[in-house]
Amino acid sequence: MKLLTLSLTILCLALAAPAFAGVIYSDGPTLGTTNALFIDGPNPGPFNQSISDGFVATASGTAYSLDFGVWVTPGTTPTTVSWWLGTTAFGSDISSGSTAQVGYTFLFNNGGWDVYDAHVAGLSGSLSAGGSYWLTLGNANNSGGDQFDAWDINNGPANCQFAVGGVPQGGCGFGGEAFTINSSPTPEPGSMMMFGTGILGLAGVLRRKINL
Repeated sequence: MKLLTLSLTILCLALAAPAFAGVIYSDGPTLGTTNALFIDGPNPGPFNQSISDGFVATASGTAYSLDFGVWVTPGTTPTTVSWWLGTTAFGSDISSGSTAQVGYTFLFNNGGWDVYDAHVAGLSGSLSAGGSYWLTLGNANNSGGDQFDAWDINNGPANCQFAVGGVPQGGCGFGGEAFTINSSPTPEPGSMMMFGTGILGLAGVLRRKINL
């Protein structure tokens, strides 16, 4: 009987494990071998350039985090980036923000640049499957402070636009960049209740075991 109770408790906890974040849209992986576009603007920088990628969401959800491919000066690491999420190119009507702490994973040096996968949390705004949106990146910098940060081009299906000093210049002339927008990993109410049941059951099993 005790073994059955423990087994059911473990099953409840396993079924109620917090859900992983879903993918609202992905424009493909970081290649690091084709080319990249500088994203140091619109604030003053060497190029004052920002990049906006138009995409059609493949799933509905609340934007939560962003992963993107970035090239930086060899020996430096990504440190800051600004993002804008909107319904028009370079728009921010859904949400926007800046982060001083970019999580990053080193991939390789491509012979001239260090290539990273960067992760940014703090996005917000509801996106709907089939809806058209734009992600803009800019004001990026690295630990060397030279603002030589570029968004990896992977020629994904996104529609690329660029701006200099905040002034739109038109299309980039090729496909999109490497990025993925993830939704918030919020468990369903039923999962939370099951998780609570599992915790209470486990506590009861442990109490009985201690009392033996």
